[in-house]
Amino acid sequence: MNFSELFLEMYGEIENIPLIDVHEHLNPLKLSHSGFEDIIFYHYIVTELVSAGMSRKEFEKRKGLDKLLYALPYLRYIRNTATFWCLRQILSRLHGLDIRAIDENNWRDVVKVLESSANNESRAFEVLIKESKVGKSFLTLSPFSEVKGYNREVFVGVLRIDNLVSYLSKDSLQSLGRLTGFEISSVEELDLAIESLFKRFSEDVVAIALSPLPEEVYRSVKPSEISLYLKDLMQRGFLAENPKSLLSSYILMKFLDLCNEHKKVFQFMLGVERPVSGAAPPDYAITHSKDDQLLNLAQLFAIYPDVKFDIFIADARLLHPTTVIAKNYHNVYVSGYWWYSMYQTIIRDYIRIRLEMLPYNKFNGFFSDAYVADWVYGKATLAKKQLAHVLTELILEGYIDKSLAIEIAHAALHKNAENIYKVSI
Repeated sequence: MNFSELFLEMYGEIENIPLIDVHEHLNPLKLSHSGFEDIIFYHYIVTELVSAGMSRKEFEKRKGLDKLLYALPYLRYIRNTATFWCLRQILSRLHGLDIRAIDENNWRDVVKVLESSANNESRAFEVLIKESKVGKSFLTLSPFSEVKGYNREVFVGVLRIDNLVSYLSKDSLQSLGRLTGFEISSVEELDLAIESLFKRFSEDVVAIALSPLPEEVYRSVKPSEISLYLKDLMQRGFLAENPKSLLSSYILMKFLDLCNEHKKVFQFMLGVERPVSGAAPPDYAITHSKDDQLLNLAQLFAIYPDVKFDIFIADARLLHPTTVIAKNYHNVYVSGYWWYSMYQTIIRDYIRIRLEMLPYNKFNGFFSDAYVADWVYGKATLAKKQLAHVLTELILEGYIDKSLAIEIAHAALHKNAENIYKVSI
């Protein structure tokens, strides 16, 4: 059997395997797109259009069709990208519009089909469940906002604490105080506020998440070491870099203590520097990493051997080092292809190296990073094709057989996440 024949066979099997999406930005009460802009101008695509020469300033001035017509000349230049390929799958397989480009000949058709399905929540839910095959989806929750009334059979939460650690400020601590009823003028009150926040979300979340900047390192800090710094921050609204780092370390360790106590997973999202002047908004981010950070995190993994850590990476240079860490630490796992890694060749590299180096129960093979249901489908199609590609290669090279390949695919797409996060589909 040649590669093409076996690939089609493998993809036919993998296409129907259910997914657990361990990182997304969906609004569970508004899964549908509000209009064609939510689909065509997903921020991954806008970044590529600006890279092709489109003026973001002029683009942002416009609305609706005027925005699309302004972007139209630049859409031709991104027909080769993985992100545009995902958009084509969305248009073709979800909306029945099989096109190779969005141009002056068909833009009206594109707008018509996307507008006709806008704000259709029952359709969006079907796209998520039946078309994308998502069995469980992990909401990204802010400490200072709460979404109620969502479908808890499908959605679970992950509490993102960046603004209490990496972007710690007087405002964020005051928001924490207002939410929990503590003034946070002392370390004792800070402890109580964090415990109260954790308790508030404990039943709704399976993990805590943090995207630290590459230069961030952490160490164990005694309350007496940060008492004056905390008061200084709350009074003056500013701390020098080293005192702020100590306070951030203390807060992170407090969350890790609670994860240890309550058996929650901790997600680290690595390899992004932000803000960087001139980079694409809203994050103004580029990939960047520092070796010291991985060594520092490895010490955390050793300090908390009973906490499960799941690592996402945006910088491909972190692939081998993080895989080595996952190989050395029983409580460290690796997941998906974050942000600037969501491209065919990089995805295949991630899968292949992880499968060659790790027991196959150590990595999760998908998360969408999507904001609307249709883009979950686009990303799922991309990820499943790359998984089928790598498994086909390994079969033809004689490393594994078909039976093990399918076993690995189920593990990567849902069973590993079920075991790591203690969820079921």
